[in-house]
Amino acid sequence: MFIVRFLRFVCGYVRFRVTGVFIERFLNLVSRGGVNLWGGVKTQTQYTGYTLMRHYKKLRPFAKKTGVQMRIEKRFGWPMWKKKYRRRVGLAAGVVVFLGILGLLGNFVWTIDVVGNELVSSDAILDYLAEQGLKVGAFKHSLDARELERKTLLELKELSWIAVNITGSTVTVEVNERVLAPDMYLDDDKACNIVAKYTGQICSMDVYDGQSDLKVGDTVLAGDLIVSGVIEDGKGQTRFVHARADIQAYTDYEIEVQVPMQQEKRVPTGEVVQKKYLKILTWKIPLFWDRDQQVSYDSQQTTVPFAPFGLSTPFALVEETRAYYTTELVTYQEVQAKEEALALLQKQEEAQLQDAEILEKELSVSQKDGIYTLKASYLCKMEIGKEQEILLDR
Repeated sequence: MFIVRFLRFVCGYVRFRVTGVFIERFLNLVSRGGVNLWGGVKTQTQYTGYTLMRHYKKLRPFAKKTGVQMRIEKRFGWPMWKKKYRRRVGLAAGVVVFLGILGLLGNFVWTIDVVGNELVSSDAILDYLAEQGLKVGAFKHSLDARELERKTLLELKELSWIAVNITGSTVTVEVNERVLAPDMYLDDDKACNIVAKYTGQICSMDVYDGQSDLKVGDTVLAGDLIVSGVIEDGKGQTRFVHARADIQAYTDYEIEVQVPMQQEKRVPTGEVVQKKYLKILTWKIPLFWDRDQQVSYDSQQTTVPFAPFGLSTPFALVEETRAYYTTELVTYQEVQAKEEALALLQKQEEAQLQDAEILEKELSVSQKDGIYTLKASYLCKMEIGKEQEILLDR
């Protein structure tokens, strides 16, 4: 149906009206004459319908023979549009310039798709390719697909195969991921000692490889040797190994957080404004006249690609939502400062002591020079072993 309407538009068509007594006889003659009519509406004394412009003249003999009157109500289609705008040189020039710009932009990359990956994120692949020059807006004739494939395979060990296919302005990156055997030991080729990461008293020790220099109940200082990667056998021969052990110790740990009693706080003004941009590849053109002098706002952007009929183009509409705010100086009461300090302390605990067993916890507070300080002292049971490479002269 779309093709029929398109062909009618190209050829041009008219809406006409027929009035008279013998309208039915007129329509019968038209039907026998093979003239195509459509969209007709008939009453007792009137008929309104559509036909192609070149067929309208064929209706006149039938109208004369039946004594009815015909009149064109409106013309449609390309011939009328061309006649109307034939003197508007600027419009034609604009179309030519637009097509020229579109052809020029066709030399650049519009979209990049990554397919075939499950474990390796598309962002990781795209970030590395961007470092090598493959990104939206890149001049596609300067890209060496085979060199990109070689470098990416050398850098991203998780990939076993990659193909960079450049079709028009779209780049499709196809990958296969490598199935890696699980590593039982890391850096097995390096000789390492196990030293103490923190000061504490050893409460349990499981040595998997290496020679232990201490035992359960011993106290160690941060940096002390616990398990040696240098082993001497009964024959006096020395060999170097990668020491491995699980060393649990009772250790003291401290976390300190500070909260200023005076802080600048954001206060939303309630004003939310939407701005729109035309994005062409990597360039953004504002579609507004910005006289706004406010600079303090939170921004969220949504990009809507222009893809008619599912076809990719270098154009997109960017909608930016700005939520404005002002700042004001707020003076905390001690209760407010304590609440914020406790919240910060909990975040620090989750980050630093997530693998530790907290046995005791003691809090102390102080306030000096407008700073509220909360200090937490812990007695923990935690892993204190740390690998330290043995540097050998070769």
